[in-house]
Amino acid sequence: MRKTALTTTILTLGLVAATGTAAAAACPSEGLDTDLLEARLDEFAGLADHSVLAEVRDGDETWSEAIGPRSLDPGADDARANDRVRIGSATKSFTAAVVIQLEGEGAVDLDDPIGDYLPGLLPYEEDPTVRQLLTHTSGLPDFLPSLYPSLARGDIADIREGYRTDYEPEELIDIATEGPLLFEPGTDYSYSNADYMVLGLLIEELTGNTLGHELEERIFEPADLDRTYFPGEHGNGIHGPHLVPYITTGESDEPYFDTTALSSTQMWAAGGIVSTMGDMNDFYDALTDGTLLTEGQLAEATDFVDTGSDFQYGLGLFGQRFGCPGDPDEVFIGHEGDALGHEVTSFHSIDGERQVTVAWNIGDKHGYTDSDAFDEALHEFLAAALCGTATE
Repeated sequence: MRKTALTTTILTLGLVAATGTAAAAACPSEGLDTDLLEARLDEFAGLADHSVLAEVRDGDETWSEAIGPRSLDPGADDARANDRVRIGSATKSFTAAVVIQLEGEGAVDLDDPIGDYLPGLLPYEEDPTVRQLLTHTSGLPDFLPSLYPSLARGDIADIREGYRTDYEPEELIDIATEGPLLFEPGTDYSYSNADYMVLGLLIEELTGNTLGHELEERIFEPADLDRTYFPGEHGNGIHGPHLVPYITTGESDEPYFDTTALSSTQMWAAGGIVSTMGDMNDFYDALTDGTLLTEGQLAEATDFVDTGSDFQYGLGLFGQRFGCPGDPDEVFIGHEGDALGHEVTSFHSIDGERQVTVAWNIGDKHGYTDSDAFDEALHEFLAAALCGTATE
C-alpha cells in the first residue's frame, strides 16, 4: 500500500479549559509524538488490505495521515487525509445533539414517553421515553438482523440483493418491532439502530423540517463542518473524493464487494452522515466547547448508563477508558461507526484537548484478519493518540 506524506499543521481551536488536574496529568508528552503515532498507524494498517485515514489533535497541534489507495482498483489514486467516508453509527452523536438542543428550547422533555410526541408509532403497551431511546435502554430490537439475516450465516447474499433498496424510517421501525420488546424499558441496555430512527422522526415532528435541514442548520453550519453532509432523500453513492467502501465476501474469486451504492435510507438518523476525519474532530470539539451544547447539556449527555461491558453509553455518546498512564480511569467520549464497508472510530477528551478519528474502508465480515490482533492494534493507536504515549 502507498502512504501519503505525513502532514502536521497548527490550527487555532476553540477549546474549553481542562476540567481538572487529572486530565492534564493524563497527557505526559509535550505535544504530539508523531513518530509513535506513525508507527502505531502503520502497524494497524499493515494487518489487512484496507486503506486508513486518521487525524489526531493535541491542543493547537494536529497530525494527519492517509495510508493506501482510494480503491482496490489497479492504479487507483492515493488516499488523502481529508477524503470522505460514511461515518455509520457515529451519526448518532449528531442526532442526539439535535434532540438535546430541542430539549433546551423546551420542545421536548427527555423523560416523556415517545408516544406523547409520536402516538401509535410503536406497537407496545408501554412506550419507552425519549431518554431511553437516546441511551439504548428502550428495549427496542434492531432491524439490521432482519434486514440482512444472511450475515449471521456467514454470507452476504442479502446485502448483494438489497443494499440499494430505499426504505422509509417507519418501514424499518416496523421491521424492528415485529416482535416484543427485548426487556421492559429502562431495565437493561441493548444497542439498537431502531432507537435513532424513532429519534429522527421525533426531530422532524417537533421542528416541521427534514432531519437533513435540522442537521445542517443546528450542527454542520455552527461547527463549520464544510465537508460533511447528510444525503438527501433516496440518496446513494458518495460525493467528492472518498475511500471506496468494501465488505469481505468469504469468496475466493471475489473477496471484496463494493458498497458505494448503499442506500442512505437504510441507516438515516442512525448512520447516514458522510464526513471527514477533520470534520469529525471539529464536531466533537464543538460539542465540548459550548458551540453546540451548554455545559449543563454536555453533563447530561455524559451521564452514562451501564452497558454490561467495558464501555458506557450516554446520550448518543460512548464513554471509554484507554488506560492512559497519567490517569487510567479517565473517560473519553465519542462513537464508533460501521457503514457496511467504511468503519470509523472517534474519541475525545472531555476538555476537548485531545482528539482522534480514524477510518478504514473494508468491513471484515468473514475473518480475513485476526480480530484480536486487529482490535489490539487499533486500541494501541487510539491510546497513543489520546494518552500521548504508549500504554503499559
